Amino acid sequence: MSTGLYCDESIWTPVADGLRRRGWTVHTAREEETLGDPDREQLRYAIENDWTPLMFDDDFLSLVEGDGLDHYGAIYVRQSGRKIGDVVKAVDSHLQDRADDDTSIHYL
Repeated sequence: MSTGLYCDESIWTPVADGLRRRGWTVHTAREEETLGDPDREQLRYAIENDWTPLMFDDDFLSLVEGDGLDHYGAIYVRQSGRKIGDVVKAVDSHLQDRADDDTSIHYL
């Protein structure tokens, strides 16, 4: 069971802030001082902390899909061409409906 979300460095800061305002526990690469670390290390960091990665980066997604690491699921969100509020709403809605033991990858 995940204890929070881990936003990779490509997730817009206002998205992380909006999710916090909706009551979610959110950790960002900037706050965790992992900004600039290789994607593989960021994924390992999220897994070590029992956090579900929230990503926009296709490279990060390919690691989650093919690395073979046990993780607490992942959420890939398309930000391009979308308003910040729409991204926050999509992720929030998904999280509300998501089962605690869901370890699959979701595309929003």
